[in-house]
Amino acid sequence: MTPNLLLQGLRVLVTRPRQQAPKWQDCLQNEGASTLVARLLEVVPFDSDNSDDKSPVNAIKKCVLELDSYQHIIFVSQNAVQYGWHWIDQYWPQLPIKTRYYAVGSATDKALSVYDVPVVGRENGDGNNNSSTMNTEALVALPELQQLDNAKVLICRGAGGRPLLADVLQQRGAQVDYCELYQRRFPDGADKILRDNRWGQTGDVVAVHSGESLQNWLQLVARNNQPEWLDLPLLVPGERVASIALDAGCKEIIMAHNASDSMMLSKLISWHRQ
Repeated sequence: MTPNLLLQGLRVLVTRPRQQAPKWQDCLQNEGASTLVARLLEVVPFDSDNSDDKSPVNAIKKCVLELDSYQHIIFVSQNAVQYGWHWIDQYWPQLPIKTRYYAVGSATDKALSVYDVPVVGRENGDGNNNSSTMNTEALVALPELQQLDNAKVLICRGAGGRPLLADVLQQRGAQVDYCELYQRRFPDGADKILRDNRWGQTGDVVAVHSGESLQNWLQLVARNNQPEWLDLPLLVPGERVASIALDAGCKEIIMAHNASDSMMLSKLISWHRQ
């Protein structure tokens, strides 16, 4: 195994949404893995054209128009940044100057840096980037989010995300609102892709980047009556998703510290070396 082919012999199932799948696929292939793309999650923005129900769009507009009333604005994903800035750019040519901005994860931080947004926690005391470990649990440990009496916090996310962040901030006295910018769906077609490519052979590895992708994978296993797929190595981001996988009967779990492509790749490489 050469240094440039650290994942040679593996075939990795790429389950990321269309927007994020190519970069993750390139990471794997550059290390010698073969890949099979079968999306388990689809990200669809709320906009004026994709639904007869205008209430999500009206709710987004209300949040954006009142952006300067929030002391803290948190983006939980790069999709939240992408779709959020589509709206913010229309109404705020210059951002409110007294607002603090936060990012969950390095990909989200990087997406915000494109718009020159100063992100709290981006650098530690040594000037090194600290965002790669900024999951929800690390975010709520930031000093800026400890005393929040009467502070207004806006969480930019997809519809129906985890309540943990809001719950913690509300317990600290904050008024928390959501700006839900997109919805997630389970796209069609993954079943046929797996059948056509004889999925489940030696060397096959499943990679999921979120708890929702894992739930969709488990649903796929059940409806195709393939319990042996639970025996395949499963790459997951963090203890929460690993716990769900373990409870569902997955046999071999490879746990990265977070969902960044770099961290997921590093953990997969170290596992394969062993």
